[in-house]
Amino acid sequence: MTLAVPSREQAVRLVRQRTDLVEVVSRYVKLKRSGSNYLGLCPFHEEKTPSFSVSPGKGFFHCFGCKASGDVFTFLMKMEGKTFPEVLRELAQRAGVELPAGRPERSAARGLKQRLLEVNELAAGFYENQLWQGGDSARAARRALEQRGLSEEVARRFRLGYAPAGWQGLVERLRSAGASLQDAETLGLVGRGSRGPFDLFRHRLVFPICDLQNRVIGFGARRLADEEGPKYINSRQSPVYDKSSALYGLSQARPAIVKERRVVLVEGYFDVLGPVAAGIGNVVATCGTALTERHTAVLRRFTDTIVTLFDADDAGWSAIERATRQLLAGGLAPLATTLPAGEDPDSFVRRQGGEALRRLLEQARPAVEALAEHWLEQGDDSEARARALQRLAPVLAACSDPLRRAALLHWVAERFQVNEQSLLQAGQGAGGGRKRSVAPGPAATADGSAASRVEAGAAEEENFLVYLVQLPELAGEAGAGAALADLVSAPLRRLAGDVVAGRLPAQAAEVLAAVDDEGLRSRLARRLLEDQQLTEAELRAEFRRCRQALRRRALRRQLKELTYRIGQAERGGQREEKAQLLKEKMELNRQLVELERA
Repeated sequence: MTLAVPSREQAVRLVRQRTDLVEVVSRYVKLKRSGSNYLGLCPFHEEKTPSFSVSPGKGFFHCFGCKASGDVFTFLMKMEGKTFPEVLRELAQRAGVELPAGRPERSAARGLKQRLLEVNELAAGFYENQLWQGGDSARAARRALEQRGLSEEVARRFRLGYAPAGWQGLVERLRSAGASLQDAETLGLVGRGSRGPFDLFRHRLVFPICDLQNRVIGFGARRLADEEGPKYINSRQSPVYDKSSALYGLSQARPAIVKERRVVLVEGYFDVLGPVAAGIGNVVATCGTALTERHTAVLRRFTDTIVTLFDADDAGWSAIERATRQLLAGGLAPLATTLPAGEDPDSFVRRQGGEALRRLLEQARPAVEALAEHWLEQGDDSEARARALQRLAPVLAACSDPLRRAALLHWVAERFQVNEQSLLQAGQGAGGGRKRSVAPGPAATADGSAASRVEAGAAEEENFLVYLVQLPELAGEAGAGAALADLVSAPLRRLAGDVVAGRLPAQAAEVLAAVDDEGLRSRLARRLLEDQQLTEAELRAEFRRCRQALRRRALRRQLKELTYRIGQAERGGQREEKAQLLKEKMELNRQLVELERA
């Protein structure tokens, strides 16, 4: 039976309730029951002792090793690299939940995208069939694959194809299928001249580019040997293909990336296919463009460790520098290794084999260190070192992770024998337009994020929310609402306020799903698992203790502020204001004494 719900928020909650988290996780992880929970080896990092816990009653998972946590949506997004809407649609279909219809313009856009995807699929099938069933002209394409050591199995896995030399092969195929040639023009597959429509890809080896659902979104086409024209031509930007976010080979590489917990980034189609043929599967490439912010967002769904494998010439090192800045800005950990002169990943693996490439990848080092050493090879006198530091400053400034930035800053300062303050000043003027300065360490914030220094007492604020979730009736107590003003952390105050007001169900999976900060979500998940053995009486006692601790901390903050204001009033000769402030301080001291006695 399919249930229709009026709002997307209700649909999400219903899908979560109707989905068996243990069943979903068990597709990827071998779980063993342990009390009311299930344990297994974490799929998000390598481990020998199970630290991955699934709580079916509370509807969330948590890894005590890598700190990953979340609900069924989070699990599938991390496991399969999908977006939330994609996971929601899939789970809703399985759970028998009808998602509310979107706005008409969105429905029209989805209709256009579906048509374009169907045209791309027809084209991919046509090119693929031509590669294996085509006549004499297709033999050149098959021979090109053989010469590069690419087996039919690899070619078919990546759906490689051949665009025949004629001008209307694809046009006729699309017409016979009743597809729109206008849509094919939108995709950059068909052109239109004085004699009508014609194929844009002719006598070329074709590389379909797929999204994470294995849908063909675009194509790259390489000329065969001794042919005229540009070496590569590619699909144009379209509603289904955006080269600023597309990564060639990602859908095929996903299982290997999840296993290896790292991605190898290269620059060309064959640079992906060559290593894959040699057994190295976690390799992807950008599609004719430099690495972008959107690329890093896609990669971050799978791992934070990216190994750049580029040529060792000047262009290759420039590409490493650009990629390193972009990856650091995206919160990722870039490593770098380079190939011998004159080699690319495809030629290297054909000459020296997969094991040699694996050894090369194992030698990858932090990209900032690799760049520093490369620039120092240009010369080690004072002027050369100054030039190297000038190039490193904007790279360091791009780093968005304060902890990683502090470590890199320290390494560079030691390697170049300069003080960190000098690097700070250089970084402040070299942010590359991002207006981000190099900082010596994590800044103190009140959001409780993993990158911030957690102030004394912040754990009590997290405990307050955990107790509300563990025993929902606590949210109805008068003290719960009054305690909200004592919370310093804005995210925790918002979440606890929503629970107390009934806007957010006091359920673990619901609350964790509303937490944006991964560090905070992980800490809350860990506490929810650790405290689940407490009795109701113990929970109530812990809640009262926590509430009192928050009140004492709030009173001490207010007393400190009053003391400062009293000093200002005294220095300014404001007797009446000073007297009033002293009364307020006496009252706060009285309240604090009572709390200390309680």
